[in-house]
Amino acid sequence: MKKRNWFRSLRWIDYVILLFCLIFTFMLIWKHQQSERVLKIRSQLEIVLAVPNLDPDVASQIRLQDMIVDQAGVEQFEIIEIEEKASEHPVITQSGELLIAKHPKLTSLFLRIRSVRPMVFQNGIQYNWQVIKIGGNLIWETKLTRFVGLVRKIE
Repeated sequence: MKKRNWFRSLRWIDYVILLFCLIFTFMLIWKHQQSERVLKIRSQLEIVLAVPNLDPDVASQIRLQDMIVDQAGVEQFEIIEIEEKASEHPVITQSGELLIAKHPKLTSLFLRIRSVRPMVFQNGIQYNWQVIKIGGNLIWETKLTRFVGLVRKIE
């Protein structure tokens, strides 16, 4: 009786299945290593926001030490600094000159906010369903107000 080699007794479909199992295993290992490299935790994240063209009544409702909450009502950031300025708009004179004029009613806010808890960095910092990026307009909410703020700086 001949002794058969187990490797030669496998059919081609067995080789394909074995190859897929090996590829799947290597992909899982690679994905796990990538996620460990990307996942970073920032303890104190500070963001500077520009909130232009607010009605003064709305601007007065945004106060120092207000908490910015996510859509579930969980506190994410604290407002640690507020600077208020009159809104400016471009105006073209009759001679065609471009001037910057202060708006008679609207006001702009510059806010510095700090994260309440460590933030996970995985392809960007997440707030609600959006990624916080410099230059992005995001909808921010406190318990009483909602406003659109332009992210100017992330520290």
